[in-house]
Amino acid sequence: MIGLALAVILAQLPQPAPAPVAPQSDGKKLFATAKCIKCHGEDGKGDTEKGRELKAPDFTSADFQKETTDREMRSGITKGVKDKKRKVLMPAYGNKLSDEQIQLLARYVRSLGENR
Repeated sequence: MIGLALAVILAQLPQPAPAPVAPQSDGKKLFATAKCIKCHGEDGKGDTEKGRELKAPDFTSADFQKETTDREMRSGITKGVKDKKRKVLMPAYGNKLSDEQIQLLARYVRSLGENR
């Protein structure tokens, strides 16, 4: 009974404010430290040796930006990307990055299409 009363009291306490959104430069840093640059390039165009080999998408392309939802971006980062034959094109980062980092990366990828 005491546990229930304590749970009710704690539930009524003010909740902490959400963490502030990291600046865009943090997304760029994470893009580099997570080694996204190896395939996607610093500019996100996928124009690297490995990117051309794996047919990495051009994140700056209007078509990519229009055809790819935020949910699909987060899913690709979290679960990885495989081709039709189940060959891994991009490894999964869900066990390497936090949900916040995955969201930050997805926002950064989205931002690469804003300057076109």
